Amino acid sequence: MKRRTVLGILAAGPGLLAARGAAVDVRICRTLEEAAAGDGAPVLLVFFSTGCPSCYDDLFEARHLVDRGGWPVSVIGVFAGPEDELRAFLEKYAWSRPVVLDRRKALFHKHRVEAVPFKVLLVAGRTAYRDDPRAGYDVRMEVLRKCLQKTFSR
Repeated sequence: MKRRTVLGILAAGPGLLAARGAAVDVRICRTLEEAAAGDGAPVLLVFFSTGCPSCYDDLFEARHLVDRGGWPVSVIGVFAGPEDELRAFLEKYAWSRPVVLDRRKALFHKHRVEAVPFKVLLVAGRTAYRDDPRAGYDVRMEVLRKCLQKTFSR
């Protein structure tokens, strides 16, 4: 799988950028429980920063991977920066899935996230997958895909 560039993603997906003046229903949550609606379903946390092109790729590619696989997983962003910066990003790129505004970095600390982008898959409240920060992007995405296949093929 070749890594897409930001421009490649934008060209590949109509509707990724919000139309001028179009309202986007952004979901900024204060806790993971609020973002996941407390239903205990599997979640893929994508830790990101708004000024990081690699983070953008990770966020949208993770969503695409889960959607394409048809797996019952909620993709939830986790962001530690200013709320106005997050809101502008979500509106600009029409991201309507939940994002946890983790200003105190509680989720970052809990899941030992030291740098972004970073992904963690939680199934039944337990960590089923976490990125290996030493692995390249393509390797991380492939390992995640295999983990999702194994987890949901039962």
